[in-house]
Amino acid sequence: MIYYDIHTHQPSVHVEDIAIVNTIIKEDCELSLPPVYCSVGIHPWYIYNVREQLSCLESIISASNVVAIGEAGLDKLAETPLAIQQDVFLKQAALAEEKSKPLIIHCVKAWTELIAARKMVKPQTPWIIHGFRGNGELAQQLISQGFYLSFGEYFNPSALQSARLDRIFAETDDKEIDIQAVYRQIASSLHLSLEELASGLENNVHNIFSIGY
Repeated sequence: MIYYDIHTHQPSVHVEDIAIVNTIIKEDCELSLPPVYCSVGIHPWYIYNVREQLSCLESIISASNVVAIGEAGLDKLAETPLAIQQDVFLKQAALAEEKSKPLIIHCVKAWTELIAARKMVKPQTPWIIHGFRGNGELAQQLISQGFYLSFGEYFNPSALQSARLDRIFAETDDKEIDIQAVYRQIASSLHLSLEELASGLENNVHNIFSIGY
């Protein structure tokens, strides 16, 4: 059985598992892609020289191991003004559409703005909110708007139970936890066997990401 970690900051603990390693474009834009599946994007905490950072992103997103754009996002606790965050987010969303790669999203206290952005863009590529910790009502609202949700070590059980199995993923983010442990937590919360959960998440990964069997 293969476990898929769709958003992490470190390689897989187990060689048989598959991780998508998050790669952030920061100020110097001197970026080396990891030799594994990865996502690449401009995080709202690290917006400096927008033109240079976007140029850097555009130069590497066609690499075969870049399977997603992000994490892009909106964060009302970040120092960067929200208007600038929105501009950078929309530009990354446009690149995701152009390259037909899913968008990994970081969102903090900006759900109204994120939903408005989705309605404006009307994306054909999937938008995945990583590290989702909201409640069941918010989870239902986001899924009804077409979002996917990714759950890590900490999550609200009501959100997970409100989400459809075909709309969720698992991740470790920057936590020192094994993705297999996250799977066990999610399976327990959903009252599913580990095999049932793994089968559903594997289908989701193969439907969304350019990752071979």
